[in-house]
Amino acid sequence: MYSHPGNRPRSLKISNFRFPLNALLSGAHRVTGLALVISLIAYLVLANLILFVPSITLADVTDCWLTLLLHTGFWVALTYHWLSGLRHLCAEHFLQPEAYQLINSHTVSYLLLGTWFIATLSIIYRVWFS
Repeated sequence: MYSHPGNRPRSLKISNFRFPLNALLSGAHRVTGLALVISLIAYLVLANLILFVPSITLADVTDCWLTLLLHTGFWVALTYHWLSGLRHLCAEHFLQPEAYQLINSHTVSYLLLGTWFIATLSIIYRVWFS
C-alpha cells in the first residue's frame, strides 16, 4: 500500500482535526448567525400567538420560562455575532501586515471571548434576575 511521505492528514473524520482558534471563532460566528435567524422566527411565532390567539396575552408570554430562554439565547448570540463581526471587519479593513497579525492574534481572540463571557453573564443576570 502506498504511504504518502508528507505530513498530510490520513483520516477524513472531522473529529481528528484540530482547528486553529480563528477558524473556531469564524465557525461560531456562522452558528450565531443561524441562531439569530431561528430566534427571529421564534419571535415572529410568538408575536403571531399574541396577536391572533385571544386567550394568550402579553403578560402570560412575558412570565414564561421559554420566552426568557429565547431572550437569553437571542442576546447572547447577537453579542457574540456583533463582536466577532467587528473583528472580521477590522481584519478586512487593515491591510498592513502588522495590524492584520495583531487583529488575528490569540490575544485579541481571547479578549473577544472574555468580553463575550462577561457580556453573557450580564445578559443572564438582566434577563433572569431583574
